[in-house]
Amino acid sequence: MTDASTSETMSPGLLKVVERAKREPEGRFHSLAHLMDVSALMRAYQRMRKDAAVGVDGVTKEKYGQNLEDNLGDLHARLVTKRYRHQPILRVHIPKDKSKTRPIGISAFEDKLVQDAVREVLEAIYEQEFLDCSYGFRPGRGAHDAMVALDRIAHRGKVSWILEADIMSFFDSLDRTKLKELLQIRVADGSLMLVPPRAARGGSAESAPVPPIRCGAFNLVLDVHPRHRRPSLHLLWLLLRDAFVHAQQ
Repeated sequence: MTDASTSETMSPGLLKVVERAKREPEGRFHSLAHLMDVSALMRAYQRMRKDAAVGVDGVTKEKYGQNLEDNLGDLHARLVTKRYRHQPILRVHIPKDKSKTRPIGISAFEDKLVQDAVREVLEAIYEQEFLDCSYGFRPGRGAHDAMVALDRIAHRGKVSWILEADIMSFFDSLDRTKLKELLQIRVADGSLMLVPPRAARGGSAESAPVPPIRCGAFNLVLDVHPRHRRPSLHLLWLLLRDAFVHAQQ
């Protein structure tokens, strides 16, 4: 659910989306793209880290901010007229252990802004549906909070076994067609739905705001699908970013 600290930073339009998502859990949203206005792009810019890795464009937050109003205005105009195109994602390998590396993708700065603005819109809808046991890429939550919850349940003495699973190459192997179908259950705005696929075609941008869109939708399958709503059997089901922990009697 959306907390007070999150709602304070939302635009009036996003707050209306939140209220409707709560009021109409089966409702579809046909008009969302207009929420990605210059103000939304500005909020995304303000959320960007100054020391974030640079993509193929070589643009940092500081450099983009030197002509911020014009840059955001131009970006918004391209989004409105459907001239926006996601740039190629820079693929790099970082050390994972002594003998392996882990591939990640780094989006161009402007693409990070668009991705984060999309995330903000989708988050307004889906945060109202996620279960309390979901922690992956959710505002105000993280892996540490999940482990605290697990520790609390385990120390009650009611857990017989704990299963931990790591989904190999999650962001690379996620079925993007199924992801789009899942999002379209509630998001009927074709203009907004164009952005995540464009970003996905650029590669696996695990360091960019795209993963919350993908991982959040994956969480939604486990959270909302009727087959998974069996609290009498599940003591704890912790959904992280690309892994899960399941504790049961």
